[in-house]
Amino acid sequence: MKMKLLISMSILGMALQFTPVARGQDEEQGRRGRRWEQRLANLSPEERQKVQAARRKAMQEPSVQAAREKMRQAHKEFRDAMHGAMLKADPSIQPILNKIPAPNRGGI
Repeated sequence: MKMKLLISMSILGMALQFTPVARGQDEEQGRRGRRWEQRLANLSPEERQKVQAARRKAMQEPSVQAAREKMRQAHKEFRDAMHGAMLKADPSIQPILNKIPAPNRGGI
């Protein structure tokens, strides 16, 4: 019984050591990419390709590009308003906020 416990704890310890590495790889893909893949998971490869091709084509439409730019601007305004409101609620958090890296919004 003690041997099983020792082996189980060893395996758990090794798994926890590799968790940050696996999590880092997931974060590289980004939340949005994972959500998109999850939404397409139940489609066949052919269906997935058709949807992705239609999406790429739709992204070229001026109306879609304009809407995307509005979304980016609205998101920036929200972040700025939230930042200001947080500082107003507690000005002492400024040094903490300075430690947070600026958002990288290449895809949004």
